[in-house]
Amino acid sequence: MNKEIQGILFDFGGTLYDYYPANSVIWSRIAKRLGAEIPPDDPRIWIGMRKQSIEATKRAKPFSTLSREEIHTLNLHVLAAMGIDEKGTIEIISEEFNKRGHGYRINPESKETLEKIYSIGLKIGLVSNCPSKFGKPRRMIIEEDGISHYFCAIILSGEVGYEKPEKEIFNIALDSLGLHDASKVMIVGDSLLADVIGAQNAGLIPVLYDPLGFHSGENVITIQKLSEIFRYLK
Repeated sequence: MNKEIQGILFDFGGTLYDYYPANSVIWSRIAKRLGAEIPPDDPRIWIGMRKQSIEATKRAKPFSTLSREEIHTLNLHVLAAMGIDEKGTIEIISEEFNKRGHGYRINPESKETLEKIYSIGLKIGLVSNCPSKFGKPRRMIIEEDGISHYFCAIILSGEVGYEKPEKEIFNIALDSLGLHDASKVMIVGDSLLADVIGAQNAGLIPVLYDPLGFHSGENVITIQKLSEIFRYLK
């Protein structure tokens, strides 16, 4: 184990938990409603989602603060990649994503990864952007999936009044873990803005979880599987 690392923070949605159904499935449904048969694994969806993610990062502000129009502008990148006209799509997109709500399914690697980190004595925390009304349900999901005992602290933005990438939420997480040297704490997350840039500004070591390779080439530790984190703990 890397003796310098004292703790690891994890993101929730898109990292320890997968969105369910996946965004690609929802985009496939949207395409079908608009008269195009595009399966979820069609590379055009991946290309559009990658462009969408890159452009979202450039806006340098949390997704929750974006207006409906700004979100739709980002969605146009996916529509364009699929070759679909934007007219009349804003309501259809909203309807389809609202059907999913806040649906999550635990990442198949999460339990084993957390167990192994826990067994080597590192402190583990979770830091998630989560509206206050979803705080209790999110904690229930973590409890029901049998992973709550791995965490020394669970920090949800709606409960503490700050959200990633704000520096304050990372400081709260560090205090909750009893760790005061940010340079010895990693955070693993899927958002270049919220997790990577936010962590860098707070002095932590960011690890970008990028299973689809959306941000290849970024100057940051990048993993495509959670188990790859152990390469950096040796």
